[in-house]
Amino acid sequence: MRTAQATPSQKPLQAIRWVACLAIATFAVSCVCEDQSETSRAGGLDDDPITTPQIPAPATLMTNPYNELTPEEAYVIEDKGTEARNVGEYTDNKELGTYLCRRCNAKLYVAEQKFASNCGWPSFDDAVADAVRQEPDADGRRTEILCAHCDGHLGHVFLGEGYTEKNTRHCVNSLSMRFYPEGEQLPPIGWLRAPKR
Repeated sequence: MRTAQATPSQKPLQAIRWVACLAIATFAVSCVCEDQSETSRAGGLDDDPITTPQIPAPATLMTNPYNELTPEEAYVIEDKGTEARNVGEYTDNKELGTYLCRRCNAKLYVAEQKFASNCGWPSFDDAVADAVRQEPDADGRRTEILCAHCDGHLGHVFLGEGYTEKNTRHCVNSLSMRFYPEGEQLPPIGWLRAPKR
């Protein structure tokens, strides 16, 4: 295929277009360099004028506003997995205190609601008011329990087993919770990160 050649009368127009593009590009580069130079003099950048300023992302754009999770915790809380039976750190815990969501620090359960069911996971016959929500599990047979604040997977709830007067058993993964002994200050909920324990 043959490309069209510029006629002698079109060559001056082509040259003018090239000069105009070059002038615009030069002006744009000088504006950027001048802006960076001003920022550098104001203390916003290092002495290197080529450095691109790092603009912090607004808090509303944070991708993970919750506590950092280990791969095992993420498997349970985010991927709706189940930790192995009889290995959870809170299965046999009898201390007084509060159980928080490991992901967002929301209060879930208090020690007075915990009981020994010998099922291999921590069991509670009730939750803190409005802290836990229930929805049908994907398997269609069970009812999943989730943190009402962050939707983190906690485990499942079972009714009619007769363990307690409330006839309810919240079967919760230890990896979904963090325990704070009575009298210990609880971390804030949500955006702030809890101390490593």
